[in-house]
Amino acid sequence: MTALPQGATWVRFPRFVGDAAMQMPVLRLLRAVGAGPLVVWGPKATVSLVEGTDLCDGVLFDEGKPSVRVLARTLKDAKAARSVHFPKSLRPALAAFLARVPERIGVNESLAGLFNTVSGPFWNAEGPFLLRYGAVLKKAFPGAGPMPFADYDPGLRVDAPEGPYVCLMPGSTWPSKSWPPRHFRALVLKARSEGFQVAVLGSPEERDLCVEVAGEEARNLAGRTSLKEAAAWLRGASAAVGNDSGLSHLAAACGTPIVALYGATDPGGSAPWGPQIRVLKREGVPCAPCFKPICSVEGHPCLDGLEPETAWSALRELLRH
Repeated sequence: MTALPQGATWVRFPRFVGDAAMQMPVLRLLRAVGAGPLVVWGPKATVSLVEGTDLCDGVLFDEGKPSVRVLARTLKDAKAARSVHFPKSLRPALAAFLARVPERIGVNESLAGLFNTVSGPFWNAEGPFLLRYGAVLKKAFPGAGPMPFADYDPGLRVDAPEGPYVCLMPGSTWPSKSWPPRHFRALVLKARSEGFQVAVLGSPEERDLCVEVAGEEARNLAGRTSLKEAAAWLRGASAAVGNDSGLSHLAAACGTPIVALYGATDPGGSAPWGPQIRVLKREGVPCAPCFKPICSVEGHPCLDGLEPETAWSALRELLRH
């Protein structure tokens, strides 16, 4: 790994893929306002997404779960000029404070606001998550423009089809956020009947689910790609369909047109941030959003009742643009 620049802006990445994807527009905005060299640090799984890309000038991976003192020593040794830490955690804010980083930018949650020089609310704010981050950055950089899209290019080549293809991402961390596999399966068959190849993406733990969705008609890539390779598949796709999941946010970061399916969570805050996003949410379901990992209502009405024909129509609309 090349030497990290001294006096840089250090941007702390979270451990979840979706949250990390939502930090990519933050990096773009920091570039636009001239925040100097950017170093991204945090868990290897998510930080590796931006390694070697134009979004930053260097990366540093955590070794295990470092203590606050270790984090602070790292910042102090690097003579960090600025720390940007939007994970809703006290640790990076406290570390930046102990390291006497001159400018410490983050959110108020978990008492972190006590140690920031520039801070603002997150959970008590309104609107898309990216605009909540943008409001804090606007305090630090009054001349900052609107929050840009990530336009994330992983810089990899993959063995994708030569013709048009769509990506489906049927997995999610919560069962309550998951559209039924049979609905994703119906989309596979519809896309193939209309001349599109289909790639099904997911984690190793989602392999059985993706086998069920893909059948013989789609290419099942679950557990067979790194996150960067999955991003390369998404960036080359004509469009994608996914739940409220990390891969859906990654697709948006790549600029891929995406249909995002919502039920148990609220798209008003957590919808993917990208140039072509269509959120589908079934109206008139009194229990949604419940923000519960497991649905307690028979039939899972918020997502089970969202028909494949509705998703295909939304996908078709994106493909026409």
